[in-house]
Amino acid sequence: MGHGTSSEVQPVNYTGYADVLLSSDHWHGFGIDCSLQRFSGLNSTEELNVYRDQTLYEGDLIDVGSAVERVGQAMSGFSMVPNAVGLGALVISLILEAVGKAMDKNTLGTAEMIDRVFAQEKVREVRDLMEEYLKRLRINLGNQQLQLDSTRQIEADLSVQLTRLKNSMLKDGHMNTRSLKQWVNGAAFHTQMLIHEARLQGADGSRAIQAAGLYQQQTNVLLRKYKEYILTVLHIFPENIPCFRVCLRREKWYCRVIFTESESSSRHPRVLEFEHDCVTQVREDKVVEALFAEPRVSWANTFFSNLQADIPTLVHQNGPFYIRN
Repeated sequence: MGHGTSSEVQPVNYTGYADVLLSSDHWHGFGIDCSLQRFSGLNSTEELNVYRDQTLYEGDLIDVGSAVERVGQAMSGFSMVPNAVGLGALVISLILEAVGKAMDKNTLGTAEMIDRVFAQEKVREVRDLMEEYLKRLRINLGNQQLQLDSTRQIEADLSVQLTRLKNSMLKDGHMNTRSLKQWVNGAAFHTQMLIHEARLQGADGSRAIQAAGLYQQQTNVLLRKYKEYILTVLHIFPENIPCFRVCLRREKWYCRVIFTESESSSRHPRVLEFEHDCVTQVREDKVVEALFAEPRVSWANTFFSNLQADIPTLVHQNGPFYIRN
């Protein structure tokens, strides 16, 4: 198969191949949802206060008064809520979001977090437990004992379902990007539940620390399995496309990159142009290695370890939320 007169072997830009996949419509990723990230860090109180000011205090005085009144009603008359950090901050952001939408203000999209993570998947248990917990936290906003009771009950159930989801990927052959995303987000959410539990108890967060360490170990195992899976759905092969007067050479060879995880991938494959021999030069395992070195994937190598290091500080945060500054 001839591909030009030069005998020089051109190096393969494996990062380029990885970028083609990551920038395509077929790659949906398995990252932690933006809303969960926003209210899971050390600055969750600041994030919540910024969102409060945006929702309540932007606009004319009539809008401000109406927004404050609506938020107060949604919070059952509470003007201050303790432990408005982490998942506590996330729940209050849901209240702000509902008011903001009703008043046609810009919102963060927190209310769509569950839908973004789970889409139309039939894995209901993890989704339903996360949604139920957020509902319970909102109902029990002014009662920390009821919050603690709900946390103890639902985190135990969520832990079981996360184990089942992990085993379905590792042992039952159900590994795919969407399932990995659900598990990673569920594990992050579960760890945040344990952090919230420690805050409510005034404990040191040792259970959350242990969970984060265990989830990092499990993430590493899942990533190895996911790497094997990607090799079964990533295909690269040459395609001869004449270019006539567009290029000096009579023809070019294109490497067609196909990611067959979704049905649309096979109908609309992405093509990346290279001039070297696609058959002998491009190795799909090297593309996968480059993919896993990209920040959009490599974050998972340290996410739970980094969270684990922050937990001693997180559990001692108890920033209150005030409707008014």
